[in-house]
Amino acid sequence: MTDVVMVKQRVEEGKVDRLREWMAEVRDRRDEAEATLRDEGMLTESAFLERTDDGPHLVYYMEAEDIERVWDQYEDSDHDIDREHEQVMSEVLADGRDVGEYERLYHLTNPER
Repeated sequence: MTDVVMVKQRVEEGKVDRLREWMAEVRDRRDEAEATLRDEGMLTESAFLERTDDGPHLVYYMEAEDIERVWDQYEDSDHDIDREHEQVMSEVLADGRDVGEYERLYHLTNPER
């Protein structure tokens, strides 16, 4: 069974445009981003912007065979895009803490995927 994780972090007011710019750059640098996913063992990674009464939040959905391996590989990554991602996240996130708690009720994938 794969590990599935959702992470929610508060985005600083006034930093949403910078976050959007960076996410557009990640999309434009798809080959680099996909190389990091392969190295980490990440199967799927999606990022969403959620707007709430408490302000904007970045929400990630991640699927991996071993999420602990993903964290370790990311920390040790020598990919430029990973270090740039880390820098931008330090600029735009309020404090980097997870503010959401999610209980997985089920996770299905198409067996022909």
